[in-house]
Amino acid sequence: RDFRFFFLTTMLAMMADNIEHVISYWLLFQKFHSPVLAGFADISHWTPFLLFSVFFGGIADRYDCRKVIQVAQVMYMGVSAAWAVLFYTDTIQVWHASILLIIHGVAGVLWTPAEQLFIHDIVGSERIQSAVRLNATSRQLGILFGPAVGAGLMLLLGPSLGLLANTLIYLPLTLWLL
Repeated sequence: RDFRFFFLTTMLAMMADNIEHVISYWLLFQKFHSPVLAGFADISHWTPFLLFSVFFGGIADRYDCRKVIQVAQVMYMGVSAAWAVLFYTDTIQVWHASILLIIHGVAGVLWTPAEQLFIHDIVGSERIQSAVRLNATSRQLGILFGPAVGAGLMLLLGPSLGLLANTLIYLPLTLWLL
């Protein structure tokens, strides 16, 4: 039962991650028309995984995975809210974007190892293989639906309100982990 809720809320959180990508990357390109910033957005997302995966895996080993995941989710929510404010007020600068992109990447690498370890806490040894496969499916569904939902939020609410609404999509996982 607990894993079903984890499956759903993980999918929502991954979807929110990809909603943020769609809206923020589109707005960044509209604002700055910079291929360099677009490249930095991708590099800043994945470089923390290359540099810090082992370190954050150690953190997930030493600390309560629920708390580690919650910290990552709060980081994601903070970044989405900051994008919303900066774009709404039209005060965003390249350095703002760079910092937010880095924080977003660090949140991803903080979340991933803790999430993988937490699966064992939920299902135990007997069902771990099935749970890992289902968790991968959950993450892929979030990646699949995120861009479409992000585009829909952007069209329905506008970019800034779409990003604010996105912060709420992270909440179910964050609150359930309490």
